[in-house]
Amino acid sequence: MHTRYDLPLIGATLFLLSWGTVMIYSTGGVYADLQYNDGQYFLYKHLIHILVGLAVMGVALIVNYHKWQQYSIWFMLGMLVLLILVLIPEIGHEVKGGRRWLRMGSFSLQPAELLKVVLIIYVASYLERKQEVLASFFRGLTPNFIVTGIYLFLVLLQPDFGTVVLIATTVLLMLYVGGGRPVHIFTSLIGVGIIGGLLIASHTYRVRRMLAFLNPWDDPYDSGFQIIQSFIALGTGGWLGRGLGESLQKRLFLPDAHTDFIFAIIGEELGFLWVCVLIILFVVFIWRGYWIAWNAQDAFGKHLAFGATTILSLQIILNLFVVVGLLPTKGLPLPFISYGGTSLVVAMFLTGLLLNISGSLHSKEAQLENGLSSRASTPNNE
Repeated sequence: MHTRYDLPLIGATLFLLSWGTVMIYSTGGVYADLQYNDGQYFLYKHLIHILVGLAVMGVALIVNYHKWQQYSIWFMLGMLVLLILVLIPEIGHEVKGGRRWLRMGSFSLQPAELLKVVLIIYVASYLERKQEVLASFFRGLTPNFIVTGIYLFLVLLQPDFGTVVLIATTVLLMLYVGGGRPVHIFTSLIGVGIIGGLLIASHTYRVRRMLAFLNPWDDPYDSGFQIIQSFIALGTGGWLGRGLGESLQKRLFLPDAHTDFIFAIIGEELGFLWVCVLIILFVVFIWRGYWIAWNAQDAFGKHLAFGATTILSLQIILNLFVVVGLLPTKGLPLPFISYGGTSLVVAMFLTGLLLNISGSLHSKEAQLENGLSSRASTPNNE
């Protein structure tokens, strides 16, 4: 008997969503009470985001994933409009110096998050169509670099350096797996690194972040404050934690406790053992995503599943590395766990795509098995 969709992926996703909901209720209460006079404000909003995410996941699950390929150019044009609109002061909404949101009443949208989906679909389609020229740098890779570069430049203007790093790395890995020559990809990676270094050096706040990463105790009350508070949260959790809801750092000591640094509060409240359980759930999710990519029935499905899994796994790794001090602060939420509407909905849509591809895979297996069993049951008249 075959299950239509990948059960381990569904199970890991549901566990992560449930865990995230509990932790947002735990971590966001103090700040929500102070800011909105309602300790459950973030919980209610998060539940709405989950409902929207489930609806979007359902769409990704029901619609044949090849349909997205057919309209990829139109999605790219729409994305270009959104990324330009968000930069207009009268339209784009600014938070903490970043103009990254389009807001209509209580509804807000982060175009850079949507770009993750649109670019993955576009690159996956490109890899299928241009397979024969991918070994050529100028004919195969350069057109894709130009298109991707234009979109990432608009994201950089917001500014959102973390998302640029995430998307650029994902696209390079997709091009490598899709057939790009290793020497071309490696050279491009060096080029991206040089550009990244120049961008860091060109902005004082990025230089301060880098210095805080190297030694946060040089400036413990300013640029190093957040990561030091994260260390304190993780360090005081021990093996079993202080207990759910008992964090001290979430009481306005650790900035972004319910968003980018929620993992530190998980470590403080639940301890090292439960942190390991969380990481295992992420590993299961990533494993199933790459398994689906490896076994997909067509080239577009393979590239799409690989891109979706890669961008989510990279975001998980980058977030965890930032929280434990292995990377400078990037401003990337932890998928399925952190508070953030567009980010959660995008993660759930990508999961829906993976389940859709896995569904087509299991359907083929079931057809093959039924064909074999029907042959075996047919009497031999010879």
